Amino acid sequence: MDKVFVLLEFALMILLVWIAEYAVKKPSNKWRLFYSAPIFVALALAIAEGFDIYLSGIYVASALPLLCLFVEEGKVRKKQRIAAFGALIIAAEFALILTAPGYNRIAFLDDFEQGFATMREHYVLTEEKGIDWDGLYEKYRPMFEAVEESQDAVENYKAWQRFTTEFFDGHVQYLMNSEAKGLDAICSSYGNDYGLSLARTAAGEFVAINVEGCENSYSVNGTEEDELGLYAVKKKYMPRLTETERLTLKNAGIKNGTVITKWNGKSIDSYYDRVDYYFNQNPVRENEEFYLPMYVAGIGRDMGYGETYVPKKKQGAFDKEAPVATISFLDENGTEQTVNAPNLGSYAPRMFDTFGKLEDGIKLTNLNWQEIDEETYCIRISEMSYDQETYGGTVYREMTDQLRQEVLALKAAGVKNIIFDLRSNSGGSPYFVNAIAQLFAPKGEHTAFYSAVINEKTASFDRGEDGRYKLGVPSGYVGEDLWHDGQIILLVSSMTVSAGDDMVYVMGEFPNVKVMGFTESNHSCQAVSALELTVGRLAFSAVPNLQPDGEVAIDTLADHKSRMPFDEYVPFDQAAIRSVFEEGEDYLLQYIAEKF
Repeated sequence: MDKVFVLLEFALMILLVWIAEYAVKKPSNKWRLFYSAPIFVALALAIAEGFDIYLSGIYVASALPLLCLFVEEGKVRKKQRIAAFGALIIAAEFALILTAPGYNRIAFLDDFEQGFATMREHYVLTEEKGIDWDGLYEKYRPMFEAVEESQDAVENYKAWQRFTTEFFDGHVQYLMNSEAKGLDAICSSYGNDYGLSLARTAAGEFVAINVEGCENSYSVNGTEEDELGLYAVKKKYMPRLTETERLTLKNAGIKNGTVITKWNGKSIDSYYDRVDYYFNQNPVRENEEFYLPMYVAGIGRDMGYGETYVPKKKQGAFDKEAPVATISFLDENGTEQTVNAPNLGSYAPRMFDTFGKLEDGIKLTNLNWQEIDEETYCIRISEMSYDQETYGGTVYREMTDQLRQEVLALKAAGVKNIIFDLRSNSGGSPYFVNAIAQLFAPKGEHTAFYSAVINEKTASFDRGEDGRYKLGVPSGYVGEDLWHDGQIILLVSSMTVSAGDDMVYVMGEFPNVKVMGFTESNHSCQAVSALELTVGRLAFSAVPNLQPDGEVAIDTLADHKSRMPFDEYVPFDQAAIRSVFEEGEDYLLQYIAEKF
């Protein structure tokens, strides 16, 4: 907008040079309006966006044409010289603001101040999660001051990720406005790719997963696109490597499931305290611990967490300055071996691919069914929405009627088990959840949760003397118990979030329902508000959902412990690793089908 304003003022000055001569040929008082136009434009911008000290010269130049109003008629050259002088000032000022470091600075610190103040006033889980706002401000203000000084967009992303991680809330998120800068920041924030991700099995061993060169594993040379679009920027981080160097791990005997004994000479869990921000928030402690090894896999030898090397543009095969990771592992004979794994590029694309392999649900569109076997059918629910017309409302009768017919048809065909695949469910409407739950709930009236009482004067939610929010209007449904004699499984992942968590909360306690997965669901389900900042967008929990006793529903408290229904962890073992990362199978669905 600033540059458009400057160019407009410059164009007006050039126009006034021409008008000075043309006005003599066709005298009229209307030409006085043209001499006033530059200052009116300047005042309009200053009122709309505020006075900008870097545009001071433009403001002065815009006032100069007013002098022409006091110049005698016929003094064409004098009026032209005034307008030309104004144009010269504007041109000089334009060159100055294009090169002035201060003018082009991004207000990273202002973003933090605004985001922090807004969250402090409106975040609804402050008491429940034990948030120390003064402590957070003291910790993060210097961090954002450093970002302001360096003008480093990547460090800004890291600082926000650290800040949002403090809340253990899947609804507290920061996204950069620029897609290109956002993708680059992600690729620059999770370390380098050494050819594998890491995981911990149910038996407690650390193992390699998604290993470069193995079947169905991510490849740095792959051309497949990913959901985030990291493929668009990942080449920037890839060093020049020969095929032999690129597949060092495979050649050395590391494959999916290989036990990793040390990472850069240390135990993998000794790195946990370095991991101070995540790509995805994990409010439940057990979910966090499940994914911590994955973040360690990006740490190179003698490098900090998140430190990412960008290769220099130069000729030659192997970049000698590139980092390595020293990986110790057990070979097929149980003997410990060690290999120095070269940097293959940014770790973020492999990390994101690993998340997908572990988190993604069945590849069906929303609300579609798939036969698992004669006795088991699966319905995919990737988001809690039916169509555009019903999303913003509370009535989902058409969807409920359709689903009722489908469920009764399955029951008539002898199907005994229904799997609701809620993995990576991104949320949506809680009324959608109620519309499904009513078909399977025990007969009678049910209350899902309550709203909170809002104080119109303070635009906040009232708490009672016990410190809990005051109960507002209940949300409920009438159960039909259509699947009374059958088994229902809710299949979840750590990114089953928001209204996905709602469904686990609402249906998880039904007598014939089991909740299963490698991990529990996310446990984040207060309603969300978003704040648009200069550089990014900050989302946070802003409206409480309450249990009948007034306690907030679903979200973890300060102890980060689960408060939601969960029945069985599917063991993440060698069989799971082989199925997911070698065969490309949906191990969780297979496991459930065989069990039930």
